[in-house]
Amino acid sequence: MEALNWKLKSQDRTATDAAKKVAIEVLARQRQRPNFGNIGEVENQLSAARMRYQERQSSLPLSERSPNAPFEPQDFDPGFDRSKDAASNLATLFEDMVGAEEIIAKLRKWQQMAKVRKAMGKDLQMIPTNFVFKGPPGMFSSVSARSLLPG
Repeated sequence: MEALNWKLKSQDRTATDAAKKVAIEVLARQRQRPNFGNIGEVENQLSAARMRYQERQSSLPLSERSPNAPFEPQDFDPGFDRSKDAASNLATLFEDMVGAEEIIAKLRKWQQMAKVRKAMGKDLQMIPTNFVFKGPPGMFSSVSARSLLPG
């Protein structure tokens, strides 16, 4: 957060508290990648946020545009609110599968654990986000849980 605030100030930019929270969540996910660098990643996030901000501003009527408006959550992560649809995403993902109830139950457990940990401000690193489903060819391949888990 310190690096983000420093970079925002040095670039004469502002962000809402919600936007800063989303930016930190994005950085926390990126921290797991090799060669992660705090300041470099913050700069990358700000560059991407500036582009999204400009797109968002240009989509507004001229009377509503503001060059000094703060960054909003969607500027840092267009899918920042993906967790609100997590339960229905899970149901939709397996709707055509017969006998997937056990898998759905396990994934719902991970969803609930992630939701509770996020609400408590705890780290989500211990929660798996990639799963390999084994079965007959064509049944499953690798499924990413990013759209199934909060944040």
